[in-house]
Amino acid sequence: MTSNEYLSVPGPTPIPSRVFNAMNIPMLYHRGKDFGEVIESIITNGQKIFKTSGDILVFAATGRGVMEGTVVNCISPGEKVLVLVNGKFGEIFAEIAQIFGADVDTINFSWGEAVDIERFEEYLKKHSDIQTVFVVHCETSTGVTNNIKEIAAIINKYKKFLIVDAVSSSGGLEINMDDWGIDIVCTASQKALMTPPGLGIVAINSNKSWEKIESSNIPRFFWDFKLYKEAQERNPKQTPFTSPVSLMLGLREAFEMIIEEGIDNTVLRHAKVAGTFREKIKSKGFHLFPKNELDCANTVTSIYTPDGFTSEEIIDRLLQKYNLRVANGFSKLKGKILRIGHMGFQADLFINLAIANALSDVVLQDK
Repeated sequence: MTSNEYLSVPGPTPIPSRVFNAMNIPMLYHRGKDFGEVIESIITNGQKIFKTSGDILVFAATGRGVMEGTVVNCISPGEKVLVLVNGKFGEIFAEIAQIFGADVDTINFSWGEAVDIERFEEYLKKHSDIQTVFVVHCETSTGVTNNIKEIAAIINKYKKFLIVDAVSSSGGLEINMDDWGIDIVCTASQKALMTPPGLGIVAINSNKSWEKIESSNIPRFFWDFKLYKEAQERNPKQTPFTSPVSLMLGLREAFEMIIEEGIDNTVLRHAKVAGTFREKIKSKGFHLFPKNELDCANTVTSIYTPDGFTSEEIIDRLLQKYNLRVANGFSKLKGKILRIGHMGFQADLFINLAIANALSDVVLQDK
């Protein structure tokens, strides 16, 4: 079965033909020299994309998989951790940490608002026993971006450990691990990294991070970061288990595309497209969901569902008339908002202006 609908959802995103073509080659042996060169390229370009001299690990996993991976490698049962929650994926981080025995504190912010930096610092100042902080960079459920640079500065001021979910930000928003002092970033392939779902990526910044990993006493096997690091130090480079070879060929090509454009230029393109889309959609009478437009993500825009319609009606009309799919709200926002992705191959100005016009058209067609 095939579909001709255009995906403008916050993942998975449309895949460039270059990435498809890169995957469409005879299978490589995952212990051979050729595949070792694929891993080498992913590491080298991944370091440029995340702006780190640290390690890049690739797993056969989803974003939630590598979220769990960071927990089981970096904390121990009973450890005091803090999760900054302003959407569903922050809640998921807290849930995973609780399942594995962490003593979890949360600071909850309204959905549609970014993490309040002053409130976060005041909390950290009063709770010196917190060792690790988890935060989502772009909260896909709300379309809000948290200021990771400022959060990281506070983390380093109080000598804590920072883990960032960058699933819907990496490749689209600025991430500077080394300069900002982020310890670990986890992400996935199917959003701004322009590759089909199925790969989870972890960037590990420094010796400090590996010391933290070494100190964790949660049992792990598939998720053991040390096994992956050891495998990548072999000649040829490998992964400890069988890799999704075709997906990794696609990821290599997608990384090459980002590096050819220049990661800073890629980030600027996302900002321009998302900003223009927001202005266009507001001019059509739609209302942004984030309370402060400065907090709006440049990879996903969330808007209130227009009065007199359900989210499902808008989605269905777009599909029927334009073969265009946008996303419903997620979790407690289902039916209340619509989410439009501007990630990777989606972040095209012409396409996004067309989407804004299509949204307006299906709302006005009964008037």
